[in-house]
Amino acid sequence: MKVKNLAFYVPMILLIYFGYHFLEKKSIETISISELENKLQIQDSENVVFVDVREKHEYESGHIQGMENYPLSTLESEYKNLPRDSEIILLCRSGKRSLQAAQILKDQGYTNIKSVDGGILQWTGELVSYK
Repeated sequence: MKVKNLAFYVPMILLIYFGYHFLEKKSIETISISELENKLQIQDSENVVFVDVREKHEYESGHIQGMENYPLSTLESEYKNLPRDSEIILLCRSGKRSLQAAQILKDQGYTNIKSVDGGILQWTGELVSYK
């Protein structure tokens, strides 16, 4: 491949890649970590399910109190355990897997889904650990 062609294709590939991720993120509503904190504080008065989609070992090494663990790797077979009439807040390590989980739920007909932008990496509060 000539350098001239490479100079054309590399920017096009990057544009397509980042454009796709931008659109993917735009189609799923996101909330900030501070919005998650607020929702956790009033969880008894709202119909909200908090879901950590990290793998079991990640969840057990430290998770936010009140989060249920539905690993992304098993979500497609376990999503039926999540109520359709509740708001579902999804969290992962950095925000990428929670967007993927949101898309899975959206594809299954769930409508009130939110992904936590930045994931647990943004969390500054206490974590519950099983270790």
